[in-house]
Parts: sequence; structure tokens; C-alpha cells
Amino acid sequence: MSETNPQSEEREWYIVYTKPRAEKKLSELLRKYNIENYLPIRKERKKWTDRFKWIQVPILPSYIFVKIVFWRDKNKVLQLPGSLHFVFHKGQPAIVEQNDLDVLEQGLKDYAESLKMNPELLFQKGKVVKIIDGPFTGKTMEIVKVKNKTLVVCRIPGVETIFSYEINMDHMAWEELIQ
Repeated sequence: MSETNPQSEEREWYIVYTKPRAEKKLSELLRKYNIENYLPIRKERKKWTDRFKWIQVPILPSYIFVKIVFWRDKNKVLQLPGSLHFVFHKGQPAIVEQNDLDVLEQGLKDYAESLKMNPELLFQKGKVVKIIDGPFTGKTMEIVKVKNKTLVVCRIPGVETIFSYEINMDHMAWEELIQ
């Protein structure tokens, strides 16, 4: 990942963090506003109560790639509904190389059924996360225990008494900046 130069007019790939389950709508909006984007998706068979159905599922939930001139176009992207923030690495917007996206796209073509992001690997004991939905929206909590794929036990840092809160992983945002 290279540093972004505010004077540069070169379009590069950046990562946008989206609201949960807003990736497809944001991708359509970006296309409508002529902003090049890439949302890696795969088909997945889901069971409804009365039938099975094939649906398109993002491989990287809550992430979408956009190709923009960062300092010129970032506000256009962030003003769209569903867009939360850009992903940063070491204080700079994270740039994704074109060949990395090509590898992801090729892997998606060849191994679509087996490609999947495991959010439970991000949410590990001791990590600090930000709550994005529910009664503790906006608060940061430390993960105490991961009970299963959907529930995590957290505690609020600084509270002297033992207090835990079971929360669905979909309601938490893991951010590299939170230590």
C-alpha cells in the first residue's frame, strides 16, 4: 500500500466500509454516478421456510472497492446512502493494487463456492470493537468471549464491575484504528 498524494490526479482503488447489507445498493448508486466500483459477490443457496433460493452474497460483507482520485472524489462517495467511511492503514487511505483485485476476481471465477470471509476471525477475545447498532450504538467494547458464529460477549472498558452484553456480530464494526 502506497501513500496517497493530495496533488495526484491518478485514479486508484480504495476500500469503502458500508452499512450492513448496503453493499449492492451502494454499488448501484456508484454506477449511477459514474464512479467505477467492484463488489465481489458469489451465489449462495439459502433455505426459506417453503423452498430453496439462490441469492447473490458479497464475499466481503460491508466492503466495496471504488476507483477514484481520493482527495477529489472522496466526498462524493461518502455522501451516498450506505457509505460509512474509507478504510485507512497507518493513517493513510488504504490503496488496493489492481493485480490484487484481479487475483480476487480470478479466484471468484474459479472457486466461488469456497470463497468466504470469516468475520469470527476478526472478532477475537481481547479486541476492541465499535458497536454500530442497538442500545450501545457508538460505544466501544472489548470482546471477552465469542460464543458462536453470531453472538459475542463484550464488556465496556473502564467499568469496574463485571458487565457483559451479548451482541450479534452484524451489529459490531471492527476498526483497525481501535486499539
